[in-house]
Amino acid sequence: MAGHLAKECQSLPFLRLQSVAEERAQRQARRAETEKRFEARKAAKFESRKAAWEARQAARPRNETDKWDSDSACTESTAPSAGFVDEVHAAEVESRTSMDKDVRKLAKVLREICKLEECEQLEILQAAKVARKAEVESELESVLGLARARARHELRRERAS
Repeated sequence: MAGHLAKECQSLPFLRLQSVAEERAQRQARRAETEKRFEARKAAKFESRKAAWEARQAARPRNETDKWDSDSACTESTAPSAGFVDEVHAAEVESRTSMDKDVRKLAKVLREICKLEECEQLEILQAAKVARKAEVESELESVLGLARARARHELRRERAS
């Protein structure tokens, strides 16, 4: 195997031509140049795809999409009758909703948070509870919606039987 000893190597010199720091700087410069070219290709590809998408959107007939947007999915067979909807009274639904365990629990937590907001000095756990206010409010809204739907369903079932 000729040419594989350091003194006989034809491709690399025995001693370094540059310092380690200079080699590192050259590698970093080459890498930066490569990344710059990659970003340029990526941006050009994005622009070409965006132009193609805009061309497709412009060529697409708008009357089809407008037709589907304006059509109603509700028919006579799926709409509840007006008399049946009137049978379920809002007051009864709200009273049953307010008796729901999850609704009462979240309403209590929200009341406690409102009381804590009025205080000037809060402990760590109290501050954490106040920080959860938005989360508790959104959870209360979703639980209220579920409780209302459940109450309406129970009332309809009671009246049907």
